[in-house]
Amino acid sequence: VCGPRAAEDLVRIPGTPWLLAGGLATDRPAAFYAIDHRTKQARPVFPTEVKLRGYDPVKKADDLELNELIGLIGQAKKPMLYVGGGIISGNASEELREFAERTQIPVATTLMGIGCFPETHPLSLKWLGMHGTVYANNAVNEADLLIAVGVRFDDRVTGKITEFAKHGTIVHIDIDNSEINKNKPVKLPILSDTKYALGRLNEMLERIGKMRVQSETLTGYSTYPSWYEEIHNWKESYPFHYDDTDDAIQPQYAIELLWKMTKGDAIITTGVGQHQMWAGQFFHYDNPRSFITSAGLGSMGFGYPAAIGAKVACPDKQVVDIDGDGSFLMNVQELALAHIEGIAAKAMILNNQWLGMVVQWEDRFYNSNRGHTFLGDPKDLQRIYPDYVKMCEGFGVPCERVIHKKDLPAAIERMLASKEAYVLDVMVPYTEHVLPMIPSGASYKDVIYKGYQKLEARAGL
Repeated sequence: VCGPRAAEDLVRIPGTPWLLAGGLATDRPAAFYAIDHRTKQARPVFPTEVKLRGYDPVKKADDLELNELIGLIGQAKKPMLYVGGGIISGNASEELREFAERTQIPVATTLMGIGCFPETHPLSLKWLGMHGTVYANNAVNEADLLIAVGVRFDDRVTGKITEFAKHGTIVHIDIDNSEINKNKPVKLPILSDTKYALGRLNEMLERIGKMRVQSETLTGYSTYPSWYEEIHNWKESYPFHYDDTDDAIQPQYAIELLWKMTKGDAIITTGVGQHQMWAGQFFHYDNPRSFITSAGLGSMGFGYPAAIGAKVACPDKQVVDIDGDGSFLMNVQELALAHIEGIAAKAMILNNQWLGMVVQWEDRFYNSNRGHTFLGDPKDLQRIYPDYVKMCEGFGVPCERVIHKKDLPAAIERMLASKEAYVLDVMVPYTEHVLPMIPSGASYKDVIYKGYQKLEARAGL
């Protein structure tokens, strides 16, 4: 919103945040007064309306457009659902699941959409994008019908935009008109609240006899057998993976162990960096708002304050911030709040003594030239910097450093059992890279799956 250019703007501009936040008129300050510089007098000014470009959401999709979508589904051989944060903010997770089970269409989420569709569901392909699953990226790009719901086609998902989903018809359901055709032209745009659109589609499908099918395996679905087989083969060939070790704690192992020990019943928050991607890959999410992360702008330091907020909102849930040593440092002062207010938000720091994601890009694209990314040597235990054990002690928060793999399960158990804020400082190798990885500006066919080698060309792609 631009700054005030007239006396009346002094009224309009302060009121704009209430409009964006969906506040009621009674939430606003009781009176605004504008100073007329010509008369030097204050006078009340109450604008009749406030309009913002692009902020006029259409809440209900048109039935004709939804019928057209159902017709496209009937013609498709390889359909895919590509869904994102709009499902979560629209509280449309149950409607999405019902729609997927009625149409038997596989689902891939964005990073911001993680949890909006159960990742243990046979129709789930987890999440797509730069560090998403190979099979989700393959399926979305090879689909002949792509139904995008509550997403924005951002570059971390699409890669080279001209190559993204070029084989199929694209339908885009979104409440924000400014997102339609912004990054990727679509055949059928549908302006709507996601919950309404999916709910209405379910009603229409029921009327034409499309019943909901629930199965524990992909073979229990029968609408697109050859498509399911192709997806199954990709899943078998290209799972998330890492090379485990006998004693060193791999960051992926630590996250996987946390998932097993919590049985997935936890709210996970993250900072921004490698740990964020691994938290998305190796912890499995079946519920909306169980993975809280800063995507898009990607703010380091987000993880622990978010964990505090989540714990206050859900005091009976286990809340763990999976963080990096660089990202955690950005808002380490929030340990004081957690301690003073008695908020039992936990943190598991994957401490490699480097700014890991930047180091990964330096290794892969800049001949390993370092630009202020080195904090210390994780193997030199006498020179760990910063020393989170001492720092947490200063805040009155329990913290323990874990060096050996055999000690990690018991340490996690102590953290989870704690009735107060607790920090685990888990030392991990700095040499690990987040894979798979689609280089920025490349297409899904350029994915790096293992090591430094580009994934070989695959039959049919």
